[in-house]
Amino acid sequence: MKKTLTTLLVLFIALTTFANDAVTLKNNMTFSGEVLRIKKNHIVFKANNEKYKIPHEDLSSVYLEDQNGRLYRKLLELEKRNEEAQPINKKMAAKFDASHFHGKKGSHFVLGFFFGPFSMIGTALASPSPYNGRHTQLLSKNKKLFNDPEYLIHYKRKAKGGLIVTEALGWATWLLILAL
Repeated sequence: MKKTLTTLLVLFIALTTFANDAVTLKNNMTFSGEVLRIKKNHIVFKANNEKYKIPHEDLSSVYLEDQNGRLYRKLLELEKRNEEAQPINKKMAAKFDASHFHGKKGSHFVLGFFFGPFSMIGTALASPSPYNGRHTQLLSKNKKLFNDPEYLIHYKRKAKGGLIVTEALGWATWLLILAL
């Protein structure tokens, strides 16, 4: 819901100001305007006739309307350099993928509702992977880690934990209905 409102706000701002470029900060604030320069440590952004220096650490994303221009090529080059310079935190990537993309939570709630602790035991014995996650293969940006042992350990833990909690909620719902 929050992302939908943020997206609508961005579109509204973009349509009302007729700005070409958009910058989203890490606190989810989005601004429309014009990216003037892309430097090594910051970008220069113009919005409402004022210029702002925004450090790269504060940026979540940058959208440039002209995707054939010099600034776009510089942005791609900078992103590639940053990706090569920063090693991927496998634990965080695995936990993010498992919690956001693994899915099947609705069916596990139903399993917990009807079979209670037996469904939780079955899930504890299962071996979830990013290959059988509902949307993991489509949406994950960490596909190159899918066969990494460290990534898989953390992925399995997070996916199992989330599904067991969902099944426990289903079982608790059944117990609550039974108590009433």
